[in-house]
Amino acid sequence: MSKAVFFRPLPMTIVSATGTVAGHDAAYLGNDHMGVVWRAVSDAGGNSIMIDMGADVAVDSAALICIDGAGVGWSVQVDGATSAQGPSFAGTNFTAGVIPQLSLLIGDAPVSGRGRGFYRRAGGPVVARYWRVLITAPSAGQTFSIARIALGCAFQPERNFDFGGAFGVRDSGTVDWSSRGVFLRRRGMKNRSTGLSFASLYKDEVKAAVQPMIERVGGTGPIVLVTDPDADDDLQNRIYFGPLVGDLGTIQAKASAGWQFQANIVDLESYAGDA
Repeated sequence: MSKAVFFRPLPMTIVSATGTVAGHDAAYLGNDHMGVVWRAVSDAGGNSIMIDMGADVAVDSAALICIDGAGVGWSVQVDGATSAQGPSFAGTNFTAGVIPQLSLLIGDAPVSGRGRGFYRRAGGPVVARYWRVLITAPSAGQTFSIARIALGCAFQPERNFDFGGAFGVRDSGTVDWSSRGVFLRRRGMKNRSTGLSFASLYKDEVKAAVQPMIERVGGTGPIVLVTDPDADDDLQNRIYFGPLVGDLGTIQAKASAGWQFQANIVDLESYAGDA
């Protein structure tokens, strides 16, 4: 088991994407509405998504959220280029090649059935402005969709979250009983949730990574949290994308390695559950 990682998705512009189906614009890959997706028809040469970060920034992690129609046999390649190299990708300073975690959607999908993928570069961050994500299907003509692409620089603490991690669901429905004892039910959508307590963070970790992230996203911006990034049958279920809820901040319990951060997240993907 590896330690959890999390990051704030960096601002980006989706410049273009090939094979796009009308009404499902590639720009949707950069918003936080999971029900508004980019949909495309697979091409024999792959579907290329072009991303502009606006400036050269450090990136070491990528997440694909809510993937429909893709699975085993699909491949993903990621290339990065600096501002000086330009968006033509004639010269690149980074080529990931085929990325298994994003390509194969390792393990079982969440209950919603929509897949998730995560990749973190072992060699550390790459500084680039332009990114190209090439998605290749086993055959042309297959329709697939993705709700969100998130790129950023992930933080992995020296000490993992405490045992007692909570994994649950936020149900927007309600139940009640009438004065005559009749069961009254209003069904609602469900959202996965998690609550992790990082109680042994170092002061330098809080200063450099945790506190700046909290102050940037607050309670309205999403983060990507992967409770264990190791390749495993449960990997997809370990990937969360959503805002922090509850108390926002860190607590200094001890001088150095006793800073606390409560990572309570409600995932932005909604699903119906049982009818």
